[in-house]
Amino acid sequence: MNIDRLLSRFRIQTKVLIFILPFVISITAVGITGLYASGLLQGRMEISNSVLQSLSGFRDVSAAMGQFLENATPESRDNVAQKLTSQRDMLQAMLGELDANAEGRADLEQATHSIDSIISHMSGLWTLHETETKLQDELTKSLGVVVASQMKVTEATTQVQRTMNNDQNAAKTKLREADRISINAAALTEISNLFMRAKSPQEKFDLVKAKLGNLKKAQRILSAALPESNRAVAKSLDASIKELAAVVDTNTASDENVAKMQTKLNGFRQFNVYLGLAAAQKMKEATQKFAELDEPLVKAEGLLNDSRKLVTSGYSIQILLAKFMLVPNEQNRQRLFDDFQIVRKDMVTLAGSAKGMPFYVDLEKNFLPALDEMDKDSKELVKVSEQRHADFATAAGEVDTIWKQLTAFAEMQKQSAGKERQDANSISIGATIAGIVIAVFAGIGLVMTFKGPIGQITS
Repeated sequence: MNIDRLLSRFRIQTKVLIFILPFVISITAVGITGLYASGLLQGRMEISNSVLQSLSGFRDVSAAMGQFLENATPESRDNVAQKLTSQRDMLQAMLGELDANAEGRADLEQATHSIDSIISHMSGLWTLHETETKLQDELTKSLGVVVASQMKVTEATTQVQRTMNNDQNAAKTKLREADRISINAAALTEISNLFMRAKSPQEKFDLVKAKLGNLKKAQRILSAALPESNRAVAKSLDASIKELAAVVDTNTASDENVAKMQTKLNGFRQFNVYLGLAAAQKMKEATQKFAELDEPLVKAEGLLNDSRKLVTSGYSIQILLAKFMLVPNEQNRQRLFDDFQIVRKDMVTLAGSAKGMPFYVDLEKNFLPALDEMDKDSKELVKVSEQRHADFATAAGEVDTIWKQLTAFAEMQKQSAGKERQDANSISIGATIAGIVIAVFAGIGLVMTFKGPIGQITS
């Protein structure tokens, strides 16, 4: 009754508005709540999509950095820089979508700063790569000096060996010539003795005719073997054999022809004396030559052995340097250093047999400084390589950190979205309940508003 009296003061239009307006407000509140929740979800979805794209992009960054480490080229460097710049722009765009106090914003800002740090690391890595390449070029240049020195040592020792072989062969040739002279001198004497033992003129003639070829062969051998001082003997022997050949050509075993043969063959005994002296002279020269070669041969043998050790050590350096260039770590450098020490000892040993020789002077001038240069450059290369790998590991660690930050940010967005969804649902449910209550009371009010007038109209 109190409500009726209270409402009776207002016109019916006013009463309707009083009860309808709260109902409209509640419905509007429900709609606004829905739009708010939809907007939140849309924003979260866009941010989540950006985070997923960024995570995928950083996976590509990691792969590109690995490729840069294996094959540092301007192309691979620029590829990494382009991908990092793209990811930084994406993160900055995400920051632009967040409020200043938004949850997780600090992680994104830290990730953006980390990208700048990675870009700086990449620049440093490229500088280290250039230094590493320069050191490798210097090592290759020094290796070229080692190889050239090996070739000079080989050429010098080959020349020494060739000279010694020539000297030995000359001495051996004198021995062989002395032997040939003795053998052919004995052959001449033997033919003369056989002639004397023959009984008839025909037998003597036939013997000379049969042995004429052997005599000519012996004459050729003796002409080649006899020294210059005994060339007259060779000429006399040649004349005697030609005269025997002239007698043989008559093909007549007369007493006169046999007598001529005997005269010439008797001269062979005199030739034998001269030939024996010539053989003795050749033997003496050969003996003197061998005596002269004793000390040079010993020295040459030592030179050859020492030079072979040095050349072998040079080959070992080439192999170990190739391994070191592939993996420039301290372990491989120490192996290379040990070989440097061996080469220096080989140089000291070689100095005993080659000191003062032109090729050894070149070795001291070029070879040893090249080893010192390789030792210095290899130490520096190990430092640069270790620094490059350490900086790369730092950059890779920062990429992992960014990955974790973005993953945590994505998880945070997921949790925030869940919380906001719950809040929006609570508001929506509350607005719906409030609307229902308002609608119920508004209905009751309307009924009561129209009840009196309708009753009056009915009466």
